Amino acid sequence: MKRPIGLIFSAVVLSLAALFLLLISSLMAFAGISAGHQPTVPATPHFVTYLMIAISGFYIALAIWAILTVIGILRLRSWARYSILIIGGGLAFISILAVFGLLLSRTMLPTLQTQQPAADPRITFIVFLVMGAINLLVAAVGIWWLIYFNRRAVRELFQNPVLASEHPGTAGSAVKSAPLAITLLACFFLFGAVCCIPLLFLPLPAFLLGFILPIPLARAFYLVCVIFISVIGYGLIKLREPARIAAIAFLILGICNAALTFLPWYQAQFRQYTANFISMIPTMPGQPTPSYFYSSTMIISSGMVGLIINLFLIWLLQRHRAAFRVPPPETMLEA
Repeated sequence: MKRPIGLIFSAVVLSLAALFLLLISSLMAFAGISAGHQPTVPATPHFVTYLMIAISGFYIALAIWAILTVIGILRLRSWARYSILIIGGGLAFISILAVFGLLLSRTMLPTLQTQQPAADPRITFIVFLVMGAINLLVAAVGIWWLIYFNRRAVRELFQNPVLASEHPGTAGSAVKSAPLAITLLACFFLFGAVCCIPLLFLPLPAFLLGFILPIPLARAFYLVCVIFISVIGYGLIKLREPARIAAIAFLILGICNAALTFLPWYQAQFRQYTANFISMIPTMPGQPTPSYFYSSTMIISSGMVGLIINLFLIWLLQRHRAAFRVPPPETMLEA
């Protein structure tokens, strides 16, 4: 069967992304392993070596995921459509957050220029502009995948390639599919679960509701997050009502966390957490230890954005609650 040009182009873009991930992974692994064997470089802490190897392994896992997805969409496998939707949703979400982070970091420029007075403000502006443009481009690709692979013709092509080629517009008509908003939300949950996996192996604390969780407790917390978020994402795709309720409960937890950003105690705890995190990152010889101060305005602004996002997602789940009450596909076919 002849593949649509959009599908082929998506496979090419995703293949290039996989090659880029493999390249970055190789560089990270090489830098982490060889840093401790350079006679002119001071001994690298084991934490840095393990961190770089862990990041390298994470990039390899993402590259393998992308390669398998490319093979799947070229073979019109149904799971591959969900896979590229998860990738697209994750790219769009993370890139948009990165743009927002760049805008917020502009408020930190006076502090950085005080520490490094030789920095040229024009160069800094160009760097911010280029990084913002790259993130917007990546977000556009992710949004395009979300739209393209949710088109009816493309869904039918993946649900039954043979039937779609013989009788266009009839494949999958008897099977109820999730609304686009629910599919996107499920993609965000599943991608979030994937992003939590590397945290299980890194010696990093966690921050929850203003409390700093030590490393053993943080790993248990991340494990629960991986399992819980994965179950929610899968359940949303399958239109399971318990998954919708669990997603709302999870988002309410996010609302509570966002509301706490208004408290001075929470802000002090967050600054302490970031200071502990930064202190674990070694610096090059002669380089001053970086110091970042997160003002109350920045912390509250981030909390307000999180509050709005969580409320909007709860509204989406409530708006599409009727889709979770339809009978399962087997019952529909029997009727």
